[in-house]
Amino acid sequence: MRILDRYLVRGFVGPFVYCMTLFTILFVVIDTFDKLDEFLKAGIQPAVVLTYYLYLLPTLLWQIVPVAVLVAVLYKLGNLSKHNEITALRASGVSSFQILLPYLFTGLLISFAMFLLGETAMPKTSVTSTSIKEGVIEKGRKNLADRSIKNVTLYAPGGRMVFAREFVVQTGTLHDVVILQDGEDHSLQSKLTAKKAVYEDEKWVFHDTIRYALNAKGDLVGEPQLDKRLELDLEEKPIDFLRGSSQVDFMSAGQLKSYIENFRGNNRRAQKRLWVDFHNKIAFPFVSFVVMLIGAPLAMRTERAGAFVGIGTGLVVVMLYYAVNSVCLAIGKGGHLPAFVAAWLANFLFAAAGLYLIRKAA
Repeated sequence: MRILDRYLVRGFVGPFVYCMTLFTILFVVIDTFDKLDEFLKAGIQPAVVLTYYLYLLPTLLWQIVPVAVLVAVLYKLGNLSKHNEITALRASGVSSFQILLPYLFTGLLISFAMFLLGETAMPKTSVTSTSIKEGVIEKGRKNLADRSIKNVTLYAPGGRMVFAREFVVQTGTLHDVVILQDGEDHSLQSKLTAKKAVYEDEKWVFHDTIRYALNAKGDLVGEPQLDKRLELDLEEKPIDFLRGSSQVDFMSAGQLKSYIENFRGNNRRAQKRLWVDFHNKIAFPFVSFVVMLIGAPLAMRTERAGAFVGIGTGLVVVMLYYAVNSVCLAIGKGGHLPAFVAAWLANFLFAAAGLYLIRKAA
């Protein structure tokens, strides 16, 4: 790495870390004050609140890193322009592209780091933070062992769908369970309800169950079967209920792909939505590189306008990106765009704009 590259990257790292720290602290402070009344009424201990925000941190970073990247590069290059350092570099024979290259490479490295975060730590920490929020904070419980996830849904192989109002993470217990079984013609074949299900000795034990047999028209066949205790040898394990269609954040891209393929042929609409989520898990981490493509050449054009103008411009660009990306994802989940296109379109559009700005700056 050239001395110039080290100088440029080192000047970017400081503002980038500062922005991440500032945005994180601001979010935690604002969110804490917003929920303070809820915490006090429920008697939530400070240790529980601290644990919740610590496990929420990877998810928070996933959202704020692109903003921090853009603001930091606009601030740094804006300052270089303000002090005529970019003019001096150009006068000494350094092209605009050579000035931008270290920042683009840094943006790419940050994007890969965000992708790895999404594939490793974030699914696990999302489970914990969500279960603390839904099972402890919202219910006013004192013990972290009571953390739970609300409204879990699992599409299982063989046309089976399992729904539970609550899943207690530590014990793997399901509450208010409904199991729907489809036949070969995809019509509803049977329905089972239970107050509770516990995973014991590689089997599920259901308590206070009612089973209904249904015909092809959905009408009840015979009398419902009632059991106080019913053992079923289902393939699903407790961990699988953290990877249901409504818990996409709890899965890595690889896990989500396997999950989608498990119920291929069932619920085509849900499949389309999940394929959009799968491609978005791969596309979204590269936002940092995309905003660097836009922010770096844009900052070089601010000249003496000042750092605050650059920061304001950066926030507008990020808000515009999130708006376009949200619209594309919504259209894709509605079935009007292929999943790959819906997830990547915003990246391609803004990357093209960035390449245009780089060409103009060269």
